[in-house]
Amino acid sequence: MSSISELRKTVEVFYKQNITLSAIQAGVTRIDTPFLDRHSDAIVLYAVTEGNNRIKLTDYGYVLDDLESDGVYLARSKKRLSVLKEQLNAFSVKINIENNELFIETSIEEYPIKQNLLIQAMLFTNDMFMLSNKRITSLFINEVATFFESHNIRVTNGPNIIGPSGMIHHYDFSIPGIRDIPEKLIKTMNTSSNEYYAKSITMDTIQTKETRPNTSFYAIINDEEPIDSTILNLFGSENIIAIPFSKRSDYVKQLAK
Repeated sequence: MSSISELRKTVEVFYKQNITLSAIQAGVTRIDTPFLDRHSDAIVLYAVTEGNNRIKLTDYGYVLDDLESDGVYLARSKKRLSVLKEQLNAFSVKINIENNELFIETSIEEYPIKQNLLIQAMLFTNDMFMLSNKRITSLFINEVATFFESHNIRVTNGPNIIGPSGMIHHYDFSIPGIRDIPEKLIKTMNTSSNEYYAKSITMDTIQTKETRPNTSFYAIINDEEPIDSTILNLFGSENIIAIPFSKRSDYVKQLAK
């Protein structure tokens, strides 16, 4: 068992690693981030200067191309594409279906905030749509939403919370609090071994706690495969309540309260 201080240090080091910028041609800058994808490769963005103080931040199609290499073609399913667009909209991120590009437009002044939103959207898409063949007709975030609806849990979708650094942190669901009952902010994880996404969730939580102290944090995890103990320890270190989806019924009273 890792200590809380060790786990927190690991997340903070991960989050604070330098982002490297390098010019690759006129008007195009490559941005190497410390965030890793499912292959343990660094997530790379590109900043394309568009004039009038405007910049397009783009993944140049990497995330969706990578999913397609595993047989997951989001654009071929109206349902999945609709869910993807809805979720990307919560991050203010757009999609170009012609070339699979995820992108966000920004000014120079808002560049750090918009870069963070694009990274969050890429991590979310990488995790949420990494589907096995047996789950290709179902999307985990939809299953979670159906669970809330079937138990009349008063959930709202997709709040964005501004942290102390001015960065925006997106949550998949929220349940409002009242008086001595805290607000509940909820993230979902489709891949139970995705340590890098878990670290991103944890850092979002650390940042949000500073501005929303009367809040409880939850991570609902697809546990078709066993949940990595490192992830459970990491969430536990920041009092993030990890809910295995197979045991969701055990948490209905807690969430509905």
